[in-house]
Amino acid sequence: MGLAERSLEILISKIIDDAREAASSILDEAKTSKQRYIEEVRRRVTEKAEKECREIIRKAEHEAEGLVRRKSVEASIRARWRILSEKRKIVDKVFQMVEENIHSVRNEDNYLKMLERLIEEAAVAAGGGRLEVLLNKDDSRLRLPLKEIAGRVSSRLGADTTLVKSEKTIEATGGVIIQSSDGKTRVDNTLSSVIKRERERLEPRVNMLLFS
Repeated sequence: MGLAERSLEILISKIIDDAREAASSILDEAKTSKQRYIEEVRRRVTEKAEKECREIIRKAEHEAEGLVRRKSVEASIRARWRILSEKRKIVDKVFQMVEENIHSVRNEDNYLKMLERLIEEAAVAAGGGRLEVLLNKDDSRLRLPLKEIAGRVSSRLGADTTLVKSEKTIEATGGVIIQSSDGKTRVDNTLSSVIKRERERLEPRVNMLLFS
């Protein structure tokens, strides 16, 4: 082999070695870049996943807190309604006992006096004049001093008053309804109406006495 050929072979061999070395370097750099890229992608994915997880947890905690608050408020409202309901039952029982006691008075001697007062107060509320007295079937049989009652009404109002027992009867446990002869004025002083009015007036005080 001549010198020229030998030099050419050495040059080719060096070029090949340099090419191999360059290729190896490029390959190593590519592998390194690939690894860095994979790690960067993994880091970004991990960060995104962690961020999304934190957001999910935050929302879940917020919703859980809201649910607890709502349930607490609902429970508090239900408890208050139950307390109010129980108080209402107690107050109802008190006034039921009052009503029973008042109705039982019908069988006693002082019922007649009470009925006279109810007639007088209703006649005063009606404004006097010629008034019709409506009673239930049993009370319509009672001997009532209507002239005396009318006299007291006249004195209180300063207006002539006449009380006439109606031939009609009313459905009531007791008490009276007074109405004018033309029917335009009507005052309900039956026991049930009196009890209802007195309940509206006395219930706040009963509540205070029972529950304060």
